[in-house]
Amino acid sequence: MKETFLKALRIFGIDGAIAYSSLARIITAAGGFLTIFIIALSLSKVEQGYYYTFGSILALQIFFELGLGGIIVQYVAYEAAKIKVNDNKQLEGPQYNLSRLSSLFNLFIRWYGVISILFFIAVAIGGILFFRHNSQNADISWESPWIMLCLFTAINLMISPIIAFIEGMGQVKSIAKMRFIATSLSLICGWTALIGGAGLYAPAIRTISSLAISIYFVLRIHRHLITGIWHQPKEECISYRKEIFPYQWRIALSWMSGYFIFQLFNPVLFAYCGASVAGQMGMTLTALNGIFSLVLSWTSTKVPMWSKYISLKDYPVLDASVSSTLRQSSLVCFICLCIFWGFLYALDIMHIGLAARFIPLTLAILLGSTIFINNIINIWATYLRCHKKEPFLIQAVIVGICCAISTILGAKFFGLDGVVDGYTMVVFFISLPISFYIFQSKRRLYHGQ
Repeated sequence: MKETFLKALRIFGIDGAIAYSSLARIITAAGGFLTIFIIALSLSKVEQGYYYTFGSILALQIFFELGLGGIIVQYVAYEAAKIKVNDNKQLEGPQYNLSRLSSLFNLFIRWYGVISILFFIAVAIGGILFFRHNSQNADISWESPWIMLCLFTAINLMISPIIAFIEGMGQVKSIAKMRFIATSLSLICGWTALIGGAGLYAPAIRTISSLAISIYFVLRIHRHLITGIWHQPKEECISYRKEIFPYQWRIALSWMSGYFIFQLFNPVLFAYCGASVAGQMGMTLTALNGIFSLVLSWTSTKVPMWSKYISLKDYPVLDASVSSTLRQSSLVCFICLCIFWGFLYALDIMHIGLAARFIPLTLAILLGSTIFINNIINIWATYLRCHKKEPFLIQAVIVGICCAISTILGAKFFGLDGVVDGYTMVVFFISLPISFYIFQSKRRLYHGQ
């Protein structure tokens, strides 16, 4: 029995890191479904709209990180390829690489310390202005929950580079375990808060609980790693202007474009169609993003390994790993989407009231199909970005502009249908063809083929 089970895991490419990461994402997806039921019971349709729009506005932190969050793991993995942690939990390796790691760590800490403060001030005030201008329900108390959520999100942003740094040092399994525990605890705390009548304070309570686990892992589990890097002589300093910025600005534009691709729906629908429609889209996206988050485990856990293969120019092994990841994650994605669509169909034919909290089934099928395509595109993009390149810049900007235009015009003139139809067409007829061309051409270029 055990051998059969392990064989099944190998078919899907599940190793230790993916197991923990996938468990966290499975809990997020499954917990997201349970959260949907609890929200339906605990919040009104209007409060549901605020609940999900909170998250979309907080995603503006992309404009403050400017892409650095997405490249920390890669840069650290390159420098840490020749460094090991001995039995005494001390770092061993070339002083050149140790020094550069220490330089990177100091740079990341300073950067995120500043942007966390700026993020809190700008997003908290901007959110207040947005909700006051577009709110049609004066009886909804959202101000205090919003400020509280912004504050703890900013603190979480401040420690995020430390976690990414630890992951880049090869502690992928440990960080995946941390995220698994943090996800589980945050869901339990969120459910308890909603059931207990906390209302819109629930997102902030979830953030606090997740933050507590992250701080524990940083200060207790990996303190030796952080202090070891911090106290290294900084004889070889990394030049931000010469080594990071030429790559970062491309990532930054890609990430900012990603906001318009993935996060603009709820605020625009909130403004043009009202909080209830935004809540329907938010609840549907919660389920779909749970699926997307799950299949991302197959890719995100491979970044240090793919970066190492590229550093060693072991391209055949690299390509084999990428092909395997693509097959396995696509299969899991398709199975999960079918389950979700079946769930919505069952709600519809059984006339269960929860169906009204989601967008209609036909629109959910269209929106779900884009998740399948976006997973493939993400694998291609991650593969190329592990080369310390950002060839998807043009694609991201073009798709981001198209999505912003289709979302705003679609919501204004056609409502929810216009938003979903427009986004689906952009993904299938613009994003996918451009992405495939970039992947094929740049792969040959980077490998000298």
